[in-house]
Amino acid sequence: MYNNKKIVVSNLSKSYRIYNTPADRFKEAVSKKGKVLHSDFFALNHISFSVSEGEILGIMGCNGAGKSTLLKIITGVLTPTLGHVFTSGRISSLLELGAGFNQEYTGVENIYFYGTLMGLTRKQIEERYQEITSFAEIGDYINQPVKTYSSGMFARLAFACAIHVEPDILIVDEILSVGDIRFQAKCFDRLKHFREQGVTILYVGHDVSMMKSFCDRAIWLNHGELMMDGDPGEVAAKYTEYMYLGGQEEADRALTKGEQGSLKQPSELFPEAIAHWGTHIGMVQRVFLQKGAGHDVDHFSPEDTIILGFEFQAEDIDFDVLSVAVSIKNKEGTDMIVKTSFDEGIRITGENERLYRVEFKMKTYLAVGEYYLVIALENRTKMTPMYYEYIDGALLFKVFTDKKIYGKVDVPADITVREV
Repeated sequence: MYNNKKIVVSNLSKSYRIYNTPADRFKEAVSKKGKVLHSDFFALNHISFSVSEGEILGIMGCNGAGKSTLLKIITGVLTPTLGHVFTSGRISSLLELGAGFNQEYTGVENIYFYGTLMGLTRKQIEERYQEITSFAEIGDYINQPVKTYSSGMFARLAFACAIHVEPDILIVDEILSVGDIRFQAKCFDRLKHFREQGVTILYVGHDVSMMKSFCDRAIWLNHGELMMDGDPGEVAAKYTEYMYLGGQEEADRALTKGEQGSLKQPSELFPEAIAHWGTHIGMVQRVFLQKGAGHDVDHFSPEDTIILGFEFQAEDIDFDVLSVAVSIKNKEGTDMIVKTSFDEGIRITGENERLYRVEFKMKTYLAVGEYYLVIALENRTKMTPMYYEYIDGALLFKVFTDKKIYGKVDVPADITVREV
């Protein structure tokens, strides 16, 4: 019916009745005239998308966006108010820490309990038991009640159980942020193996860097609405822009009232930027990548000395808090190099209504590939940076070399071999 689609969400809505007081619920229930004393809150509002076999879909959105409601409907925990969801195959989910576990049971008992819930026979569970315990690596604690486990131990056992039931669809949230780096790396290695096997994965979280590097596609939910569906880098850029502007209401207010400066429309100088925003859009006049005697280029080798930079017209900014920044990202959106004047301890002095040139001179040692440049004028004195202007994808360029580079970068190294 749906070809290779493993999940199809069609016109999905979920509403809840909201009453001002508990008494209103009772009055409405017994009203002979059908008096309505509630208002409808839509946790999801006409959501539609599909996920193909073997695809990894990232789901991002702030708290209250509707992510958990969506996942609970997909897994069958909740029923929709409108629309429907089609899924194909066994779904294994880690929606929250310990879901599907009994706190009073031991780790061993919970392995069998969870496996039974997922439709496995006792024999099938026994065949997987050793693999589950080996992956979890919690030792003798496997014989203790899980209520005595730390959050990290809980996560290990929960993830180990979820991935060993041979799911067709795996749903994972930020449970993977619990635990040490070695365990997290092992989990993501297994997820990549699942993708190769054709398992469909829904990954939910707030880490946009992980979304960009790990997912094939991403959707952004906001107040129950599907805001965007597409390339993870582009979706993450728009989501980040929205969050830094404090949400749409705050962004609209800044547009109309001129809060924190003048929030202008994106400059026509950068029409192909992935995202372009800030409180002082239009300050940046030019962005450049140069090599040698000041010649603009769009490619270079890892060991070339290059100059990344931009020119900006200062307009009503506080130089005492100003920081300039550049970031080089790969096509998956992962930051490869980030440099800021703030982190280098460089104080910028100047006056408004004047033109300034910013230069970052460096050797990147980047491997062969395609990259893009992010530039920013920012205030880093606050806990959350405030951006005067932020251009994601200000320049696109390539790195090339005949040398075989196996990592992401090729830093210089002195290699010696001697007898001891």
